[in-house]
Amino acid sequence: MDKNSLCAKLSKHLEIISKCSISTEHGTVLLATILESRYPYVYPRDSACASSLFRQMVGKDLDPNGDAFNLLKGLAQFISFVQDENGEWVQRYGLKGQKKAIYIQEDNTAYGGIILANYLLTCHHHGKEPSELEDYLKKIKKAIQFAIKNFYREEILLFFSTTGIHESAIEKGYSIWVNHVYILFFSLISQLSNKFNLKDFFSEELSFKCRFSQSVHRRFVLSDRFVRRITKDGAFDLRPDITMLSPVYFQCTEDDCDSCVIDENPEIITKSINFMVDNLWDPELGMLQRYLPFTEDIETHIHAGNGPWIQYTAMLAQYYYKEGAIERGDAILNQIDKYSTEEGYIPEHLSTKRRFEEFVRLEWEVGLDAKKEFHPDIIIPGLSYDFIVEELFFMKKSYDKIRKDIAEGKKEVILFATPLMWSHVEYAKALIARYEHINTD
Repeated sequence: MDKNSLCAKLSKHLEIISKCSISTEHGTVLLATILESRYPYVYPRDSACASSLFRQMVGKDLDPNGDAFNLLKGLAQFISFVQDENGEWVQRYGLKGQKKAIYIQEDNTAYGGIILANYLLTCHHHGKEPSELEDYLKKIKKAIQFAIKNFYREEILLFFSTTGIHESAIEKGYSIWVNHVYILFFSLISQLSNKFNLKDFFSEELSFKCRFSQSVHRRFVLSDRFVRRITKDGAFDLRPDITMLSPVYFQCTEDDCDSCVIDENPEIITKSINFMVDNLWDPELGMLQRYLPFTEDIETHIHAGNGPWIQYTAMLAQYYYKEGAIERGDAILNQIDKYSTEEGYIPEHLSTKRRFEEFVRLEWEVGLDAKKEFHPDIIIPGLSYDFIVEELFFMKKSYDKIRKDIAEGKKEVILFATPLMWSHVEYAKALIARYEHINTD
């Protein structure tokens, strides 16, 4: 595949990502899905992952029309607008920037800073000093200082998390995912310091960074593989989880980044990935589940029936491409393609008629799903019940549509949250990883 062919493929995904965006006076609202779908919200997590794609496309000369750069600039403007005065970002926002968060989620403060940093670094690649530079740098500094003060635990040298990528109590404690999000944030701060000559501005943060990074890389390895979490009482959570991808997914590969990156022991990485794939590969639908679902476990939450998640599976494809396992990466993307719609839309995750009906019977109709969704240990203290009602409305709307599709005899495979902007982001990153490895060789 030559560069023109790659740009054409990326353009199709960027077009769908753009359909999930809305231009406002406060910047670009980049929704998780199209407006009328399941999640009409801006998630800093999804947006941060998108910002790294946009930066890649610009930096690797894969953005011939400037669309990725314009999305990144607008996204940074919106994320800057919604930052709290204290430096925090929360789980999600509405179209006008209003807070719509349900869960306590400590990694969002890193995601917001990651978006601003990716924009500034992309501008530097263009040889420009953006007008927002001083303002965004102050917001980045305020964010990392807030996170260190409120989420960091000096005794163990890690960031504590109530929820994170899974938005459930399954992550409470010290999550490998959340801590590697902060490693990436520190890596980007390091890059900003190098490129904009800001050693003095971030001196305190850069001093902090190395001891934190070393702690992360030491504490999340047990028996030569990664562990997904250290519980709040210090036990190692050895269960398989897609978060085992985070040390490679969030690893900084910039030449000028002096971050303390993961100790590149290929055996630890390979053993961890193999353990994850062996346990989480869906035997019926293919691709990765995010973790093993146990209905009776209040901390194990699923939506509409268990099944594989597309964005995480595409992350695995990226890993295989970077390792040179082209056929394995291709097999994954081909599997994803089987479940794209006529419009080319990729969902968040898949399930089956049988699994959905079991979910409805065992969890939804008896209220167990709601108990998991609104577990008192993970929701924001004093959360207005209006937020819960709004979330229940969108959940019921989605499940009613699935029931209708089943009644009308449509596909046995259920596509949930279609299109998911984040799935298209990770698929596009996989295409870039494939192109780079082939052309490097």
